[in-house]
Amino acid sequence: MQFLTTLFCSVLVLTPLVCFWFGEHLAGVTLAMAGLPGMLLGVRAWTFWWHHRTLQLQRPLHPEPHAHLDPVTGTLNHSALQQVLEQQSLQALRQQYPLSILRLDVDRFSLFNATYGHDAGDQLLQSLAHTIRRSLPAAAIIGRYDADEFLILLPHTTRMQALTVARHIQENIRRSILARAGNGQVVPVSVSIGVACLPEDANSAPQLLSTAQQALLYAQQGDSRVADSRASWRMRYRIQIDGAFSTLEALVTAIDNKDHYTRQHSEQVAEYAQWIAEELGLPEEQQHTLRLAGLVHDVGKIGIPDEVLLKPDLLTAEEYEVMKQHPLIGAVILAALPGMEQTVPLVRSHHERWDGKGYPDGLAGEQIPFLARVLAVADAFSAMTTDRPYRRGMSWQSALLEIQRQRGKQFDPLVADALLAAVYRRQGLARQAEQELATAA
Repeated sequence: MQFLTTLFCSVLVLTPLVCFWFGEHLAGVTLAMAGLPGMLLGVRAWTFWWHHRTLQLQRPLHPEPHAHLDPVTGTLNHSALQQVLEQQSLQALRQQYPLSILRLDVDRFSLFNATYGHDAGDQLLQSLAHTIRRSLPAAAIIGRYDADEFLILLPHTTRMQALTVARHIQENIRRSILARAGNGQVVPVSVSIGVACLPEDANSAPQLLSTAQQALLYAQQGDSRVADSRASWRMRYRIQIDGAFSTLEALVTAIDNKDHYTRQHSEQVAEYAQWIAEELGLPEEQQHTLRLAGLVHDVGKIGIPDEVLLKPDLLTAEEYEVMKQHPLIGAVILAALPGMEQTVPLVRSHHERWDGKGYPDGLAGEQIPFLARVLAVADAFSAMTTDRPYRRGMSWQSALLEIQRQRGKQFDPLVADALLAAVYRRQGLARQAEQELATAA
């Protein structure tokens, strides 16, 4: 329509000029004067068209300021995150370095918004964004991917490093974020985090996002609230006992339905045992046995009465004697499963102590199977740092100090030292991030 108007006005401009030039002098002047308003209108239309065209050409070169930022959190918005992730993914594949992403979901955020209002919700998101930024290494990229979800990009970061960062974020949020409703009520805040890594899990940005979403869904189903893309037991722990796996998984699922703590604790023990094994340089066969034993070391709790297993308080002396039967029950169960024979001595002896004061057999020192000594340290570290109904979990630093104090008493000194070294090595990334942020500030 604008083009047609401009064309019409152009005719009005040119007509009197042509008449003046080619017509008789008097008639030409008369016609030119009659067409003067049209000529002026045409000039106006051409000027408007030229200005509009210039603005169209200039707009991509001068975008609106902060158009790529989320207005609430000040982080990248969804569209900008998509573009950056695509660029980072292509670059990581081309230069062959790992790129990990975290999808962080704020648990029950829609309910919080509905209950306490959007202003309180916005304040919570701002606090979370600040805490997440403070927990990240300098090269990390953060944005608000959805109403209740943040997306974090970690270039040059492996899966294990990304899991460490995820737990560091989760711990900082647990310690520092307490949302306050309009009436001053303090509301606890928790998050779930799914982790995926390129090129291990995906070869494109959309596939990486999808894999991280699956990990996030798994994280939301468990108590640990952090899961990677290998969250299924077979993939995550590389379990190769096809004949017994379905029976084993059914047993552990039954325990999980009975006591959610056991499933979370077992997964942590398997992971910490793996850390120790890697620190000690154990062969893959022993690492596999430790991973498997870590997952099933408490399977005997299926035979413990609910009133003891689920008691929300400290056990009495009699109840503790009942609980102490679970290593024996577990050993009996696993001995009957094909392919699980190598885990039996570890499960039976994971509560023995280096000083001989453990149970069920009162073994001491090197009488205890070596891998059971590894499992004992991993088991204790997880138990100390996990929340229970009757007490809050210790910080990692406090738990490490306790491991050090019990070195040569409850724990094999070699194994205790290996856990300390493994944890400090993995915490190095988080400490480096904090130092970088402190220096930048």
